[in-house]
Amino acid sequence: MKKYILGILIILAVIFVSGCITDSNNNNSTGNDTPPQTLAKNGIIIKYPGTWVVANSASNDSIVAVADPSSKDPATGYSNVNVNIEKRSLPSSLESYFNQTYTKLFSNSNFTPIAQGNVSIGSYNALEALYTENSNGTVKQHRALWIENNNELYVILFTAPQNEYQSQVKNFNFILANFRIT
Repeated sequence: MKKYILGILIILAVIFVSGCITDSNNNNSTGNDTPPQTLAKNGIIIKYPGTWVVANSASNDSIVAVADPSSKDPATGYSNVNVNIEKRSLPSSLESYFNQTYTKLFSNSNFTPIAQGNVSIGSYNALEALYTENSNGTVKQHRALWIENNNELYVILFTAPQNEYQSQVKNFNFILANFRIT
């Protein structure tokens, strides 16, 4: 009888533990119960967290923007946590244009560089800039990825308040892992 009860307890323990384990590397999960959404627009396809929404962007070159509506700033009407994708013709080499842009940006004391370099995004090679922006006392952290495709420049800009940025990395990486140029 004791062996029977011990066997049942072991089986229940295995079932309980296996229900608590998840695959944190799953590219189809954002860590919440709402299924991800897919957006195909302006030559790109992205998946984004199901709790996020398609957003409007103030940038003229924006082709797609998604945002976390729970981070909406009542003063501006914009979400503080967002991903904006821009597309424009590439006026010079990718590296030259990237360097010119960030040299000019970082000459403004409101912007502070964190890191810059080359990265691979799936099958794409990209240039990356990580930096902070101090705007009216609020510090935001940005990650900009520049991808060249057929002489077109795609810039994926991830933005969050600096104190919330790390908690959004999983969402940002999910979007990036599911980004495709069509």
